[in-house]
Amino acid sequence: MSIVKMKRLRLIGMRSEREEMLRLLQHMGCVEIDEPSDWRDDPDWASLTRPDTAALNQAREAKSGAEAALKTLKKYAPKEKGSLFKPRPVITEAALFDNEAYRAALDDAGRLNALERQISALYAEQGKLKAQKLALAPWLALDIPLETASTQDVAVFFGTVAAAVDLDALEGALAAGTDLAALLRAGSDAELHYFVLLCHKSQEETCQAVLKEYGFSRSALRGWTGTAAENDRALDARMAETEEALRRAKEEAAGCAPKAAALEQCLDRACQEITREEARCRLLDTDLAFFLEGWVPVPDEARLLERLGKFTCCWETEVPAAEDYPAVPVKLKSNVLTEPLTTITEMYSLPAYDGVDPNGLMAPFYIFFFGFMFADLGYGLILAGACAFLQWKVKPKGGFGQLVRLMILCGISSAVIGLLTGGFFSDFLYQFTNMLGLPQPAVPFLSVPEGSGLPAPLLDVMNEPMTVLIFSLAVGLVQIVVGMAVKFWMLCRDGQIMDAVWDVGTWWVIFIGIGLFAVNMTGISGIGSVNGIPVVLIVGCVMLLAQGRNAKGFGKVTAVIGAVYNGVTGYFGDILSYSRLMVMMLAGSVIGQVFNILGAMPGGGLPPVIGIPIFFLVFLVGHAFNIGLNVIGTYVHTSRLQYLEFFKQFYKEGGRPWRPLNIATKYVDIKEEQ
Repeated sequence: MSIVKMKRLRLIGMRSEREEMLRLLQHMGCVEIDEPSDWRDDPDWASLTRPDTAALNQAREAKSGAEAALKTLKKYAPKEKGSLFKPRPVITEAALFDNEAYRAALDDAGRLNALERQISALYAEQGKLKAQKLALAPWLALDIPLETASTQDVAVFFGTVAAAVDLDALEGALAAGTDLAALLRAGSDAELHYFVLLCHKSQEETCQAVLKEYGFSRSALRGWTGTAAENDRALDARMAETEEALRRAKEEAAGCAPKAAALEQCLDRACQEITREEARCRLLDTDLAFFLEGWVPVPDEARLLERLGKFTCCWETEVPAAEDYPAVPVKLKSNVLTEPLTTITEMYSLPAYDGVDPNGLMAPFYIFFFGFMFADLGYGLILAGACAFLQWKVKPKGGFGQLVRLMILCGISSAVIGLLTGGFFSDFLYQFTNMLGLPQPAVPFLSVPEGSGLPAPLLDVMNEPMTVLIFSLAVGLVQIVVGMAVKFWMLCRDGQIMDAVWDVGTWWVIFIGIGLFAVNMTGISGIGSVNGIPVVLIVGCVMLLAQGRNAKGFGKVTAVIGAVYNGVTGYFGDILSYSRLMVMMLAGSVIGQVFNILGAMPGGGLPPVIGIPIFFLVFLVGHAFNIGLNVIGTYVHTSRLQYLEFFKQFYKEGGRPWRPLNIATKYVDIKEEQ
């Protein structure tokens, strides 16, 4: 139940050895380098400086370059199908930090990023050429050069009018005003008519007046030389060249696909450089020395100090005082069974440093509750098998990896409880054999015909739901009592023994008294009772008066009343919440049974060669839906029971995660070396 104890580490070392020491700390992964505490207020530390950030910026640029290169490869050379389950390569730490391979990968990333910029420029050029072709399209019918300009004797107007304008009427108006003008039509679209007007200089004002009346707008065709058709053909040639250059650039980018693994390793290396450089920037420097402050787990202290002995440095470790607890990072103790529960705890909140690690306490309940609600041999084997395959092939890390490993344990629990409670794809064995007109098979727990003598299901939620409900509430009461016991221990640990007795022990006495009262109600009398009420229950009720011990005056009465009301309603509601164990178990069984019945209905009156395929088609679709629905629902409700019913009894949240300087990779796994 304990949280890993931490010590504050303070270290002064030679600046010439700083880089080597940081690499050692990153290799060991047992020190969190923190901001030095309270140094800004001490004038003796005012002359110390922060390390420069040039190396950090360089590492960030390398990371950005590698990420961009991988995106380019993903775009032009997507991975083959099936690569999702391809295991990550395993390399040594020396291979990860190989500078020659790192520089080569960065060069490859630079080339890929240059290709991406080239491809983007070619796409932009294509867009520009297409826009130019669209601009020329209305003028393709003209056989005069687009650069034709007005002369001393002739005025030239390239322009447009609205598509609704009658060009014949416009030409008539021009002809009525002068016979020294000619209108050359070009083309039209849904919005405009395009044309060129040629007129004698002496008639320019007359023509402009007519054009203005019809809404004429001049077109700017500067920059073009030759006819529209000639320019259009030139644009086609340039577009073909651009398309060819684009094809070659994409092929070159796709040809870099074999470098993907090296780029991924390069990205992992860059991330380690960033982590180390960020830690370096939290140090304080002089010209010759540096100061480091951080946290080290007590189990790793001896190993760390032994390795530091080869450096020219001095250090001290200090047990944090109680007032420092909010700043102390939290690391949870883990083993094979409890480590997967970390993702559940972190989703809620890490415990405070002086709190309790809930993983070990929660593990048996969480795994049992999930298995009880999911309760099906077939479903559990599928869940455990699928997650075990994923763990074997992919070896997921972080929270997702913890979730996968948790689902393996929950799947095994579901399979075992499903076997003992008679669930195998709900009532598949009975419905399938009944559809074929065969006698019910005899399988212990799962299918027990009358008179077979085989052991029946230990709990039958379909036929005895009340028994399952009572069992669910009883199990819930056990978890709540365990939570109360942890609270009792925490209060005693902190020296609050009387608070533990009055606030927790009182309710234990009451629970025992209620249990004895229930026994008396069954007809067994004389178990220390007064008028049928157990003495223990009376004692517990008297002990409730201590709930007002810290209040004054009439506040003692209200404190007692409030404690009784909150305690009765709180514990009653908490225990009642565990009825969801029976509800979820029943829901999964009923939905599965419905799909089995639906599959058997059409197959019962058909030949087996037709009925069996129909049954299994409905069976596969229905149970796949039921598994997916129940995995989500069971996960949510199991977590809810821990957060709202179990944690509320003892949990002290607010811890911050321990984030050591270590090697954390995404694309490769590091081979552990002695």
